[in-house]
This record gives sequence, C-alpha cells and structure tokens, in this order.
Amino acid sequence: MMGQRAKWLGPASILAGVLVISAFHYTTSTEHRYLHEIYQRIYYVPILLAAFWYGPVGGVGTALLTSGLYLYHIQRDWHHVPMYTFNQYAEICLYHAIGLLVGVLSSRERRQRRDLERTSRRLSEAYESLQKTFEHLRRADRLASMGRLSAGIAHEIRNPLGTIKGSIEILSGEFPADHPKREFLGIVHQEIARLNAIVEDFLRFGRPPQPSIQPTPVGELLDSTVTLLQKPARDARVKIRIFDDPQVPPLPMDPDQIRQVMLNVMLNGLEAMPDGGVLEARVFRAPESRRVAIEISDNGSGSEGVDMERIFDPFYTTKAEGTGLGLSICFQLVKNHGGAISARANEDRGLTFRIELPLEAS
Repeated sequence: MMGQRAKWLGPASILAGVLVISAFHYTTSTEHRYLHEIYQRIYYVPILLAAFWYGPVGGVGTALLTSGLYLYHIQRDWHHVPMYTFNQYAEICLYHAIGLLVGVLSSRERRQRRDLERTSRRLSEAYESLQKTFEHLRRADRLASMGRLSAGIAHEIRNPLGTIKGSIEILSGEFPADHPKREFLGIVHQEIARLNAIVEDFLRFGRPPQPSIQPTPVGELLDSTVTLLQKPARDARVKIRIFDDPQVPPLPMDPDQIRQVMLNVMLNGLEAMPDGGVLEARVFRAPESRRVAIEISDNGSGSEGVDMERIFDPFYTTKAEGTGLGLSICFQLVKNHGGAISARANEDRGLTFRIELPLEAS
C-alpha cells in the first residue's frame, strides 16, 4: 500500500503544481503583469522535477501539459499585447527545450550511477575474492613450510623410536608374564605405539602422498564412509542423513584420500555431539562453478571456543588430546586434488564443513 502511494506521489505532485500555477494565471488580473511573469517562471519547477525524476518523457510530457494550459490563457487574456504574447510563446518553446535537455541529462546521470554501482559491486566482489585467494596462498605457504619441518623432525624421531621398540621387545623376553616389572614394559609398549601414531601423523602432514586419480561416484564414496561410522554413530546416539544429487557425475579423485577427509570431518562431528544429534551430508553442484560441493553439518558444540581463522592450521586443536594435524592433513589432501575446504559456524549450533572438488582433473 505504501509502495503504491509512493509510486503515485511524484506524478500527483507535478500535476498539482502545474494546475495550481495555471489557476493563479487564470485568476490573476492582467493588470498585475509582474505576477504573471513570476507564474510564468514558476512553471519551470514542475517541468524540472518531472525531467529529473522521469527523464525526457517526463520533462517533455509536463512541458506539453503546461503549454496546453498556458496557451489558452495567452490567447484569452493577452491577445491585445502582441509583444508580451510573443515573449510568452518563446517561453513555451523554452519549456520544451529545458524539459528535453534536463530529462536527457538526468537519464544519463542515472545510467552512469547504475554503471558505477555495478562496477563498485564487482570491484568489491573481486577484492573479497582476492583476499580469500591471498589467505589461501598464505595458509598454503605456511602449511608447506611447517610440513617440511614436521617431516624432517618425524623422520629423525622415527629411527631412534624403532630402535627403542626393538630393544623393549628384546627386554620383554627377559621377564616372565608374572614378573612385577612386566606391567611397566606394557606401558612402554603402549606409549611407543602412541608416539608412532603421532609420527605417522607428522609424516602424512609433511609429505602427503600424491593422489591416484580415478573417476569415482561421490554418492557411493559417501555411503561407504557412513558405513564405517555406523557403530560409533549408534554409540553416540547420532543420526546420519545423506542428501545425494544423482545428477552429479563421477569425479576425478583418489577415493581413499577423499574418504579419509570425509571420515575425519564426520568423526569430528560425532565427537562434538556426545549427547546425540544429527549429522547431515549433502552433495550438490556448486553454483556458478565447475565444482561439486560436499557439505557435512553437525548440531553439536564443536563451534564453541573455536577460532575459525585457525581451524585448518597445524597443531591447532580444542581437544584435550590430539596433535591438531587432522584438519591440516585434510586441507593438504583436498588442495592436492585442486579443490578447497572451508568451515563455518551454523546459525544455531554446530559447524558445517564444505569440501569442493573440481569436475575435471586439474
């Protein structure tokens, strides 16, 4: 209702202005010539407003309406003053010229303003895209540097760790099963196994294997990943929902590596919902791009206290235990496929991870 009123307010104001000025002309005696000259100039106000608001059509249309009303007044009341009548006819010509000129300039100004706004939006989008690309490159460079360092350290630790493991196995033969110190040897074995797992994480982060690319249906890969999570999901009272797009073609990828990425993200979602919840996985074509998106969302508490800018940084973790390399390894694996991975906090609760993979091998 308010929109309709606003739509008609401009034309109504212009029409009212022309009619009021014309009424002054018709009701004012010709003895007050100076007043008629003032009214004659005031006609420019509605003509200029119409031209500014509605372009040349509005300016010329209002000039025609003004001329029609004013001509009758000239012929009726000023035919006995030929010189003044000529001036009034010249003024009518100016009405049309001014209405047309201002209307054209107004239309051009509006068109240039729209072009500037469109260009400004494009520049803003390009700047945001450039900032994201810069952040992506900065993170990739940081990961590469830390990866080389981690791989070197892990390699140096691995050799003496193997020696320690072999030595402990030899010592184990010196103590029978009922020996009181046998328990400590078991503890050492467990800690060595834990250190080995950490070293393996460091090596995977520092030297991720090159993907073995083959066409793989995303939906089938997602189904097989969810199958691996059936038991932990039941234990955590988490319901897993899959929304697959059958129109998505098989993607060029290393199925083992991408399964590892999805498994890692889904396990993080399960850990964020110890009291149960819903884990959703959606596959769809990313709009306006040659990519397919895999979004994995949970409604747990994983977003609490998380620095979203550092979530893929190595060694960053909010867990009491863990190396903080899981998501960094995921970042590297997806990057090696020519894709991208990102995370965002949901409006209500939980996190959504978005994995984008190209439709064609890079």
